[in-house]
Amino acid sequence: MAVSTTSYQRLAFLIGHVTVLIGAVIYADAFIQPTQQQRRNQGHLQLNLQDEIRNNCMEVPDEHSGETKRRHFIKQSTSAVASFLMIPSTLPAFADETATADTQQQSAYSSPPNQKFRYTVTPPPSFTASNKPLKTHLDEINFSPPDVRGYTLGITVDPVRIKTIQEFGTPEEVAARVVTAEVNRDGVFRVTLAKDPKEDTEGCYDVEYISDGKRGTKRFVTRIYVKDGFLYVLTLQSKEAEYDSEREKEALECIKSFRPT
Repeated sequence: MAVSTTSYQRLAFLIGHVTVLIGAVIYADAFIQPTQQQRRNQGHLQLNLQDEIRNNCMEVPDEHSGETKRRHFIKQSTSAVASFLMIPSTLPAFADETATADTQQQSAYSSPPNQKFRYTVTPPPSFTASNKPLKTHLDEINFSPPDVRGYTLGITVDPVRIKTIQEFGTPEEVAARVVTAEVNRDGVFRVTLAKDPKEDTEGCYDVEYISDGKRGTKRFVTRIYVKDGFLYVLTLQSKEAEYDSEREKEALECIKSFRPT
Protein backbone atom coordinates (compact mmCIF):
# COMPACT_ATOMS: atom_id res chain seq x y z
CA MET A 1 0.00 0.00 0.00
CA ALA A 2 1.43 3.39 -0.96
CA VAL A 3 2.29 5.82 1.80
CA SER A 4 1.70 9.48 1.09
CA THR A 5 4.36 12.17 1.40
CA THR A 6 2.32 13.74 4.18
CA SER A 7 2.45 10.50 6.19
CA TYR A 8 6.22 10.37 5.81
CA GLN A 9 6.47 13.97 7.00
CA ARG A 10 4.31 13.26 10.03
CA LEU A 11 6.39 10.18 10.87
CA ALA A 12 9.63 12.13 10.57
CA PHE A 13 8.19 14.90 12.73
CA LEU A 14 7.16 12.37 15.41
CA ILE A 15 10.57 10.66 15.39
CA GLY A 16 12.25 14.04 15.74
CA HIS A 17 10.17 14.93 18.80
CA VAL A 18 10.81 11.53 20.41
CA THR A 19 14.56 11.97 19.86
CA VAL A 20 14.49 15.38 21.53
CA LEU A 21 12.49 13.97 24.44
CA ILE A 22 14.94 11.09 24.95
CA GLY A 23 17.82 13.54 24.83
CA ALA A 24 16.19 15.69 27.49
CA VAL A 25 15.63 12.66 29.73
CA ILE A 26 19.26 11.58 29.37
CA TYR A 27 20.43 15.12 30.13
CA ALA A 28 18.27 15.33 33.25
CA ASP A 29 19.41 11.89 34.35
CA ALA A 30 23.06 12.81 33.96
CA PHE A 31 22.69 16.09 35.80
CA ILE A 32 20.26 15.22 38.56
CA GLN A 33 20.55 11.61 39.66
CA PRO A 34 24.24 11.53 40.66
CA THR A 35 23.81 14.55 42.89
CA GLN A 36 20.67 13.15 44.47
CA GLN A 37 22.47 9.88 45.12
CA GLN A 38 25.37 11.72 46.70
CA ARG A 39 22.94 13.58 48.97
CA ARG A 40 21.27 10.32 49.99
CA ASN A 41 24.64 8.79 50.81
CA GLN A 42 25.50 11.69 53.07
CA GLY A 43 22.81 10.62 55.55
CA HIS A 44 21.95 12.84 58.44
CA LEU A 45 25.51 14.04 59.02
CA GLN A 46 25.18 16.94 56.59
CA LEU A 47 22.96 19.25 58.56
CA ASN A 48 19.70 20.26 56.89
CA LEU A 49 20.34 23.77 58.11
CA GLN A 50 23.40 23.89 55.86
CA ASP A 51 21.25 23.37 52.77
CA GLU A 52 18.62 25.77 54.11
CA ILE A 53 21.10 28.62 54.56
CA ARG A 54 22.99 27.86 51.36
CA ASN A 55 19.77 27.83 49.36
CA ASN A 56 18.83 31.23 50.74
CA CYS A 57 22.22 32.92 50.99
CA MET A 58 24.40 31.58 48.20
CA GLU A 59 24.44 31.25 44.43
CA VAL A 60 26.68 29.14 42.21
CA PRO A 61 27.14 30.88 38.81
CA ASP A 62 26.09 29.17 35.58
CA GLU A 63 29.49 29.58 33.97
CA HIS A 64 31.11 26.99 36.19
CA SER A 65 31.20 23.39 34.97
CA GLY A 66 31.08 19.84 36.32
CA GLU A 67 29.80 19.33 39.85
CA THR A 68 29.20 23.07 40.25
CA LYS A 69 26.73 23.11 37.35
CA ARG A 70 24.95 20.04 38.66
CA ARG A 71 24.53 21.66 42.07
CA HIS A 72 23.19 24.85 40.53
CA PHE A 73 20.78 22.83 38.35
CA ILE A 74 19.39 21.10 41.45
CA LYS A 75 19.08 24.37 43.37
CA GLN A 76 17.08 25.98 40.58
CA SER A 77 14.68 23.05 40.39
CA THR A 78 14.16 22.37 44.11
CA SER A 79 14.20 25.66 46.01
CA ALA A 80 13.29 29.34 45.70
CA VAL A 81 16.46 31.33 46.29
CA ALA A 82 16.24 34.71 48.00
CA SER A 83 18.13 36.90 45.52
CA PHE A 84 18.95 39.68 47.96
CA LEU A 85 21.20 37.24 49.88
CA MET A 86 23.05 35.81 46.90
CA ILE A 87 26.73 36.12 46.03
CA PRO A 88 28.70 34.28 43.34
CA SER A 89 31.28 31.82 44.57
CA THR A 90 34.00 29.73 42.97
CA LEU A 91 34.67 26.29 44.37
CA PRO A 92 38.36 25.38 44.67
CA ALA A 93 39.77 22.31 42.98
CA PHE A 94 40.70 19.58 45.40
CA ALA A 95 43.23 18.05 43.03
CA ASP A 96 45.56 17.04 45.82
CA GLU A 97 42.96 14.73 47.37
CA THR A 98 42.86 11.08 46.43
CA ALA A 99 39.78 8.97 45.81
CA THR A 100 40.30 7.12 49.07
CA ALA A 101 39.65 8.81 52.40
CA ASP A 102 42.75 10.16 54.08
CA THR A 103 42.43 9.15 57.72
CA GLN A 104 44.55 10.18 60.66
CA GLN A 105 44.30 10.36 64.42
CA GLN A 106 43.32 13.78 65.73
CA SER A 107 43.57 15.46 69.11
CA ALA A 108 43.04 19.01 67.85
CA TYR A 109 42.25 19.86 64.25
CA SER A 110 42.83 23.01 62.20
CA SER A 111 41.45 23.56 58.72
CA PRO A 112 43.92 23.37 55.81
CA PRO A 113 46.20 26.40 55.37
CA ASN A 114 46.17 28.71 52.34
CA GLN A 115 42.39 29.06 52.42
CA LYS A 116 40.27 32.17 52.90
CA PHE A 117 38.44 30.38 55.70
CA ARG A 118 40.02 28.97 58.86
CA TYR A 119 38.68 27.14 61.89
CA THR A 120 39.81 24.93 64.76
CA VAL A 121 38.08 22.14 66.65
CA THR A 122 38.97 19.48 69.20
CA PRO A 123 37.06 16.26 68.42
CA PRO A 124 36.16 13.79 71.17
CA PRO A 125 38.90 11.33 72.19
CA SER A 126 39.66 8.50 69.73
CA PHE A 127 37.95 10.30 66.83
CA THR A 128 39.81 10.14 63.52
CA ALA A 129 39.40 12.50 60.57
CA SER A 130 38.58 11.51 57.01
CA ASN A 131 38.18 13.69 53.92
CA LYS A 132 35.30 12.86 51.60
CA PRO A 133 36.40 12.04 48.02
CA LEU A 134 33.17 13.60 46.67
CA LYS A 135 32.55 17.00 48.19
CA THR A 136 29.19 18.78 48.18
CA HIS A 137 30.37 21.87 50.07
CA LEU A 138 33.24 24.30 49.68
CA ASP A 139 35.00 22.33 52.41
CA GLU A 140 33.91 19.41 54.57
CA ILE A 141 35.47 16.84 56.84
CA ASN A 142 34.10 13.98 58.93
CA PHE A 143 35.31 12.49 62.21
CA SER A 144 34.34 9.24 63.92
CA PRO A 145 35.78 6.70 66.36
CA PRO A 146 36.97 3.51 64.63
CA ASP A 147 35.12 1.14 66.97
CA VAL A 148 31.79 2.93 67.53
CA ARG A 149 28.91 3.03 65.05
CA GLY A 150 26.48 5.92 64.78
CA TYR A 151 28.71 8.41 66.61
CA THR A 152 30.00 10.98 64.12
CA LEU A 153 31.13 14.55 63.74
CA GLY A 154 30.95 16.64 60.58
CA ILE A 155 32.13 20.15 59.69
CA THR A 156 31.15 22.01 56.53
CA VAL A 157 32.06 25.43 55.16
CA ASP A 158 30.28 27.42 52.44
CA PRO A 159 30.43 31.03 51.18
CA VAL A 160 27.43 33.23 51.98
CA ARG A 161 26.48 36.83 51.52
CA ILE A 162 25.19 37.49 55.02
CA LYS A 163 27.73 38.82 57.52
CA THR A 164 26.24 37.30 60.66
CA ILE A 165 23.97 34.38 61.47
CA GLN A 166 21.65 36.91 63.11
CA GLU A 167 20.80 38.24 59.64
CA PHE A 168 19.32 34.83 58.84
CA GLY A 169 17.14 34.76 61.94
CA THR A 170 16.99 34.43 65.70
CA PRO A 171 18.07 31.18 67.40
CA GLU A 172 14.42 30.17 67.64
CA GLU A 173 13.79 30.92 63.96
CA VAL A 174 16.86 28.99 62.85
CA ALA A 175 15.90 26.06 65.08
CA ALA A 176 12.41 26.06 63.56
CA ARG A 177 13.95 25.84 60.09
CA VAL A 178 16.10 22.92 61.23
CA VAL A 179 13.13 21.02 62.65
CA THR A 180 11.01 21.68 59.55
CA ALA A 181 13.74 20.58 57.15
CA GLU A 182 14.50 17.45 59.16
CA VAL A 183 10.91 16.31 59.60
CA ASN A 184 10.36 16.61 55.83
CA ARG A 185 13.09 14.05 55.13
CA ASP A 186 12.04 10.62 53.90
CA GLY A 187 11.72 8.15 56.73
CA VAL A 188 11.65 10.73 59.53
CA PHE A 189 8.59 10.46 61.77
CA ARG A 190 9.14 13.13 64.40
CA VAL A 191 11.67 15.82 65.31
CA THR A 192 11.81 17.62 68.65
CA LEU A 193 14.16 20.16 70.15
CA ALA A 194 16.19 18.61 72.97
CA LYS A 195 17.06 22.00 74.45
CA ASP A 196 16.16 25.61 73.87
CA PRO A 197 18.30 27.02 71.05
CA LYS A 198 20.77 29.61 72.24
CA GLU A 199 23.25 32.20 71.05
CA ASP A 200 26.82 31.93 72.32
CA THR A 201 28.74 34.96 73.57
CA GLU A 202 30.79 34.82 70.35
CA GLY A 203 27.70 35.15 68.18
CA CYS A 204 27.18 31.54 67.10
CA TYR A 205 23.97 29.52 67.45
CA ASP A 206 23.69 26.16 69.21
CA VAL A 207 20.79 23.92 68.20
CA GLU A 208 20.19 20.45 69.67
CA TYR A 209 17.39 18.18 68.47
CA ILE A 210 16.22 14.56 68.40
CA SER A 211 15.16 12.88 65.15
CA ASP A 212 13.00 9.76 65.29
CA GLY A 213 12.71 7.75 62.08
CA LYS A 214 12.84 4.35 60.48
CA ARG A 215 16.61 4.24 61.00
CA GLY A 216 16.26 4.82 64.71
CA THR A 217 16.29 7.74 67.11
CA LYS A 218 19.29 10.05 66.87
CA ARG A 219 20.56 13.08 68.75
CA PHE A 220 22.05 16.00 66.81
CA VAL A 221 24.11 18.75 68.43
CA THR A 222 25.08 21.64 66.18
CA ARG A 223 26.97 24.91 66.25
CA ILE A 224 26.56 27.50 63.47
CA TYR A 225 28.82 30.46 62.73
CA VAL A 226 28.88 33.06 60.00
CA LYS A 227 32.15 34.97 59.75
CA ASP A 228 33.89 36.94 56.99
CA GLY A 229 31.52 35.69 54.30
CA PHE A 230 31.60 32.00 55.24
CA LEU A 231 29.06 29.73 56.89
CA TYR A 232 30.58 27.23 59.34
CA VAL A 233 28.42 24.35 60.61
CA LEU A 234 29.49 21.64 63.03
CA THR A 235 27.16 18.69 63.57
CA LEU A 236 27.67 15.91 66.09
CA GLN A 237 25.41 12.87 65.76
CA SER A 238 24.78 10.06 68.24
CA LYS A 239 22.27 7.31 68.77
CA GLU A 240 19.85 8.66 71.34
CA ALA A 241 20.03 5.48 73.44
CA GLU A 242 23.81 5.95 73.76
CA TYR A 243 23.74 9.67 74.48
CA ASP A 244 24.47 9.42 78.19
CA SER A 245 26.02 12.03 80.49
CA GLU A 246 29.56 11.06 79.51
CA ARG A 247 28.87 11.39 75.80
CA GLU A 248 26.99 14.64 76.38
CA LYS A 249 30.07 16.03 78.14
CA GLU A 250 32.25 15.00 75.18
CA ALA A 251 29.83 16.58 72.74
CA LEU A 252 29.60 19.89 74.58
CA GLU A 253 33.38 20.14 74.96
CA CYS A 254 33.76 19.52 71.23
CA ILE A 255 31.07 22.05 70.34
CA LYS A 256 32.65 24.73 72.52
CA SER A 257 36.08 24.15 70.96
CA PHE A 258 34.79 24.84 67.43
CA ARG A 259 35.40 28.36 66.17
CA PRO A 260 36.51 30.23 63.04
CA THR A 261 39.94 31.87 63.31
